[in-house]
Amino acid sequence: MGKDKDYDKYCHFVFVCNGKDCCKSGAKDLQKQFSKELKDRGLKGSAKVIKTKCTGRCKEAPVAIVGQHWLGKVKESQVPIIVDELVLQKVD
Repeated sequence: MGKDKDYDKYCHFVFVCNGKDCCKSGAKDLQKQFSKELKDRGLKGSAKVIKTKCTGRCKEAPVAIVGQHWLGKVKESQVPIIVDELVLQKVD
């Protein structure tokens, strides 16, 4: 499963699609922005960003999945709001 074998320690996950269309639409930068935002808020040990293969929602690229929420056409500028509304409410 990669470097972090103990996924049980995380309270929340952010999945970022890294399929072809999502990558063309900025998924790699989006993933970095989520990681930075979580680190800046002191959530590095309780929330984890994971890149996925294609999620099949190519027309909505770039796609992120936060909890039960599928988010399409996500912009880096939206990351702080997404963390506030979908991550912080779960971690607190």
